[in-house]
Amino acid sequence: MDFLLYISTPLKTFEVDPQSTPLYLTRGRLTGGFLYFPSGPAGMLHFAARIGLHQILPYNPGENIRLDDCVVPFSLGIPLDEPPYRVDCITWNDSIAHPHALTVCFFLEPSTKKRFTLDTIKKAFAGTNGYSKP
Repeated sequence: MDFLLYISTPLKTFEVDPQSTPLYLTRGRLTGGFLYFPSGPAGMLHFAARIGLHQILPYNPGENIRLDDCVVPFSLGIPLDEPPYRVDCITWNDSIAHPHALTVCFFLEPSTKKRFTLDTIKKAFAGTNGYSKP
């Protein structure tokens, strides 16, 4: 499954108060994706992605991606097992003259396995000798 997000960042959106755009996903495994920086931002538009408090793009904390006129593919292997299934895309724009935009796409392999609860496991052993149901 591909999840695509177009993010337009207004001018004078600085690093001290960046724009956070949530991308809502589903349970599964993030396998990769790409960033598209159109021609124009010339290093003024910055991007980072986080899941909760953990930065996943770029992987080293405190860094960001700032490019011009290019596509950046990325490879991930991050399981999304617990809600909320969300990636926060953080952008800021150092330009004082123009707003800038980018496109980000995440590839997600949906999880088809059902998770077992403790009650399901208890029911499976209910007919076993020596088992007492609390």
